[in-house]
Amino acid sequence: MKSFKRKAKIFLPLMMVGAVIGLLFTNCSKQGFDGAVAEIKQGDDPFLGYAWHINNTGQSVFAASGGGVPGFDLNLLKTWTSGLSGAGLKIVVSDDGVQDSHEDLKSNFIYGSSINYHISPATGANNSPPNSSDDNHGTAVAGLIAAVGGNGVGTKGIAYGAKFISYNLLSKNVAQLDERIVQQVAGGHDIYNMSWGNSQNNLPNPVPLWDSQLLTGVINGRGGKGSIYVKSAGNDFLVKCRGSESTYCVGNANFDPDNSSPYTILTGALNSLGEVASYSSIGSNLWVASFGGEFGDDYPAMITTDRSGCSAGYSQTLISGKVEFERGRNGNSNCSYTTTFNGTSAAAPVLAGAIALILEANPALTWRDVKYILAKTAVPVSPNMSAITSHPLVKYPGDASKNVRLPSGAVWENRWVTNAAGFKFHNWFGFGRVDVDAAVALAKNYSSPYSTQVTATNFITQSSPNPNSIPDDSATGLSSTLTVSANYRIEAVQVRFKIAHNSIADLGVELISPSGTRSMIINMRNSLVGIAGYDDEVFLSNAFFHERSVGTWTLKVYDGAGNDITGTLTNWGVNIIGTP
Repeated sequence: MKSFKRKAKIFLPLMMVGAVIGLLFTNCSKQGFDGAVAEIKQGDDPFLGYAWHINNTGQSVFAASGGGVPGFDLNLLKTWTSGLSGAGLKIVVSDDGVQDSHEDLKSNFIYGSSINYHISPATGANNSPPNSSDDNHGTAVAGLIAAVGGNGVGTKGIAYGAKFISYNLLSKNVAQLDERIVQQVAGGHDIYNMSWGNSQNNLPNPVPLWDSQLLTGVINGRGGKGSIYVKSAGNDFLVKCRGSESTYCVGNANFDPDNSSPYTILTGALNSLGEVASYSSIGSNLWVASFGGEFGDDYPAMITTDRSGCSAGYSQTLISGKVEFERGRNGNSNCSYTTTFNGTSAAAPVLAGAIALILEANPALTWRDVKYILAKTAVPVSPNMSAITSHPLVKYPGDASKNVRLPSGAVWENRWVTNAAGFKFHNWFGFGRVDVDAAVALAKNYSSPYSTQVTATNFITQSSPNPNSIPDDSATGLSSTLTVSANYRIEAVQVRFKIAHNSIADLGVELISPSGTRSMIINMRNSLVGIAGYDDEVFLSNAFFHERSVGTWTLKVYDGAGNDITGTLTNWGVNIIGTP
């Protein structure tokens, strides 16, 4: 059993998050939009106008600091107008249970197919409702995917015509055993949504059979076309440093071993302002960026379904906060909806709903086709963003003694890169913002680049009989190379390494392809404080998508702090996933 699993919805102190993100965007330019914003008709869904992720007109949605950037949304209105709604798709909500009786969910809930770990047998349960006062997350997630459209109440899911079932792995008092975690991706259903993960200030052991079960699903699911696995990247842009209860560090989505599989689609979160959300975990393993919002009382969060009644869920009569809607006012008289749900927990179901629309447009698509279409049609966010040369906590809010300095000339995070196959990639956004209308248009007129099943080289390793020393407090770092003779068209690259160091939180690791594309696998001065080495943990990069693998690969290791023991690199290797 993993030592700790959690819902991917966590709130960091607002002042700290806001201060740090303000520093990061000093040199960023917001993305502009040309032309008029398409209008959306609320019809029979009275709260649909609050869904800025569907149609961003700059609405504030009760947020005191105002709304966002008009047009910065999913761009899906043409898709909806064409009649696509996700009809015929079956989506698994792996979470803490869903209130299937909710007025805006019951018509799309599939009875008799859930997994309810509070009963025996758990599989094939009629439903999987919330079991305690803490089980609120899954109902909100389900609404973003498939809240019923045009029924006279509430809001509207992205795939408002899709059907869904519930697995309650995250429910209170459910033991998150390894076999249950693997069960979340079994069954061969169309789309799986997993808004959960590990805290990104440690390196927990991977769940046995996780990756192999995912591989089974993408080979055999959906009648051999492959199930689609959507997962939250995490909310640990800032996370408590390992071993600390008061100091924050920068996390990384690659520190969660469940996020290192090439068979999932990992998403970060965007807000309504045209930027990465303040909490969204970064990493070379992201695929795209979906919408998660901010906190609702400052800038808009997400409108979605909530447990009914004003004594349960996120919206309650006696709840504290600035947003009156959450206390049963402004039309939310039964507290059945919330406008403060956020996180990559929200970004994942929004993406899952978008994928349902893509699959309805072309049911013949394989799981690889879906990933390709998302990458090909994604829109870069903050495309003029410069490389970041100082640490996000160079001015630690409220405590100058915790300021983080980097070596002179260091790069903490790369800018947008365009790889040798023409795909643009950034560790904060993956290939960019999801564009539903563009993705659906490509899906309808699609010619797949894939004619053979995906395979892998297995790890090709470079070993050194005399471990290489990593220069202390150096922007130059250590370079090590290996040669890959297999000429694959890359779909993902996994990398692993053995490094001895008294605190690997100091280290940054970068992988460079034969074509010269650079991917920052791990950023310097991160959250892994006090861990004394890397021992072949596996990390994932999507930056090399569709490049060729043949040639010399380079691993660079940087030590971002001084006055400690010099580290050594013993060996490292890459696993190329793709086709010859």
